[in-house]
Amino acid sequence: MKKSNATRMPMLGVAFVGLLAGAGAAHAADPSAGASTASSTSNSSSATQVAQAGGSISSAAPLTLSQASTVTAPLSPPPSLYTPPTSWNDTYIGYRVGTNFYYPGVRTASGAPAKITQNIGYLTTTGGFKYGSYAFNVDYLVSSMANPEAGPTNAYGYATAGSGGAQEVYSVGRVTFSASKIFGRPFSYGVMRDFGLTVGYEFGTKNDAYAERARMVVVGPTIDFAIPNGFWNVTLGVRTESNHDGITNVEVHFNPAVHLESSWLYAFRLGPVPLVFKGFASVTGPKGRDGFGVETTTEFLTRAYLLADVGSFVGHPRTAYMGLGYEYWHNMYGTRSSEQPGTTQTSVPMFVAEIHF
Repeated sequence: MKKSNATRMPMLGVAFVGLLAGAGAAHAADPSAGASTASSTSNSSSATQVAQAGGSISSAAPLTLSQASTVTAPLSPPPSLYTPPTSWNDTYIGYRVGTNFYYPGVRTASGAPAKITQNIGYLTTTGGFKYGSYAFNVDYLVSSMANPEAGPTNAYGYATAGSGGAQEVYSVGRVTFSASKIFGRPFSYGVMRDFGLTVGYEFGTKNDAYAERARMVVVGPTIDFAIPNGFWNVTLGVRTESNHDGITNVEVHFNPAVHLESSWLYAFRLGPVPLVFKGFASVTGPKGRDGFGVETTTEFLTRAYLLADVGSFVGHPRTAYMGLGYEYWHNMYGTRSSEQPGTTQTSVPMFVAEIHF
């Protein structure tokens, strides 16, 4: 059951990257955490900073992840009519489920790629402060028995399958420092609304045989683009990563890698139905050899949601969202498809629901 040592992003996740990904202001008919993603993520989530839903359209929105892979908060609130106060917050819980997940090296007894169902709960908080914005997300992922938790070791020192599905905790965080807020004057030009610096982390642990212990740091400049009724930001920077490989029992310290992540949120209406389209995407370049001594390759993770403000139909707008999501992960963890055929790519539709406080 060979897996690469790379890590889940997100939300940011977008993880976050989770996706990491809820928002406060473009939350009129929307939500989304904006930390540019996840990894990866997480899960994704996160990355990354991979993105979720939130706040009031009068209190802008950030987002990872990671999740995940990754989450990224928007540098500044949506423009003009949707200008929020300097300080604001949107905190929410969510649930998503999909039945077509894959992980590198995870196979059935016959050797075929194992098709995994995952139930994922997440907690996201996003907001703005005097000098910028932030987004933090944590995913709790429970796999079906197709991806079992690690049981007792056998005579050869390898973990056997446990009695339940593997469980994973993956967190993505991003803080973006806004040039406009710090210097007290607009840093907008053409389609650019603001400019800033994003710093963030991703952390993950999983109790399967691979025994992931992901630790990542992300840093890079961010551009926030001016779009109506929402946000869109892009970060280009560097990601460092260390991880644990339970199969070979080694700690892996990857080379710093080029990392590109983006998160977005757009609120709109379709007839009487208020909707929000949000998500994140991330690209991470090769980062050296994994725990098996194999060279990694470029990985791509995206997670997107189309959610309806169902709370508005019972007199509580911007509190409950429900809809569909989609996650695509290519060369998962940086694993080449030639190394683990059929298990390095996930393409999965999901059901998604969120409750905002």
